[in-house]
Amino acid sequence: MAVRKQLTVAWQNRPGELANVCRVLAEVGVNIEALATAEAGEYGAVRLLVDDVDRARQVFHDAQVAHTTIDVFVIVFPNKAGALADVAGRLSAEKINIEYFYSAVAPGVERALGVFKVSDPHRADEITHEMADAVD
Repeated sequence: MAVRKQLTVAWQNRPGELANVCRVLAEVGVNIEALATAEAGEYGAVRLLVDDVDRARQVFHDAQVAHTTIDVFVIVFPNKAGALADVAGRLSAEKINIEYFYSAVAPGVERALGVFKVSDPHRADEITHEMADAVD
């Protein structure tokens, strides 16, 4: 559980763009830990959690690729029915709005990684530290 920096990279919605974003990061040894895309017609955005935000930002800056960073709340939770409901319910009870969320997990894997864009990521982190036993 942590507050982390998420990169959002602007892109054109066309073949090869996602490959390009991933390739430039791979070339400098930046690992992508989570990724989600959003589109709006011809343009869109790639949201990324990476293991080296500073290096990724430098790569995008050097390539003159528009990008931003924001704080997001990241949690590892059990890959079982109800686990996400527990986290989302606790955030709701504390009046923390979930603006968007992304996650994925392979079948048979015991844990999932969830990335939440919330109204108060630091408070979300505090709340889930308090409920660590319930989430585990």
